[in-house]
Amino acid sequence: MVKGKPVPPVPSTLITKIETVEQTYYISENREHQTPVGDEAIIEIMGTIEQIDLRHKRHLHRSMEITLVCSRSFFGEDRTPPSDKPFLLPVQLRKDRCSVMAYLPADAFWALPPMITSGSITHVEVRFGPSRCGSAELLSIYLLPKSKLSSV
Repeated sequence: MVKGKPVPPVPSTLITKIETVEQTYYISENREHQTPVGDEAIIEIMGTIEQIDLRHKRHLHRSMEITLVCSRSFFGEDRTPPSDKPFLLPVQLRKDRCSVMAYLPADAFWALPPMITSGSITHVEVRFGPSRCGSAELLSIYLLPKSKLSSV
């Protein structure tokens, strides 16, 4: 019998309907550190999980918090490097909280609020790897209109 590589697990998917959106912006100065000025803009989306795979069905119809962030650090004397590097944090599917967070490039981040408020984007699809102790690797976030929904 020939042994092959183990088959990777199939990613899980959930779809959340957007219900509320809040935006915040923060800038600060800290002269004691290498990055004297930094800022952070945040889009906080609250919604309800409308679709989820069978493995995680206990979370169906629960609230989901999706946080999208754009963050930069500013150095003096034209030394400010570009900081538009996306960064995905783990999905949390726990009894007390369902959430996900991602850092986005500035151009994508600032394009989202008008699409959400106009109704062009109504749902968020989250794909993630196997969960362990209520946490899983985030593989993708897809913001989409209702017309693009497929069943999980």
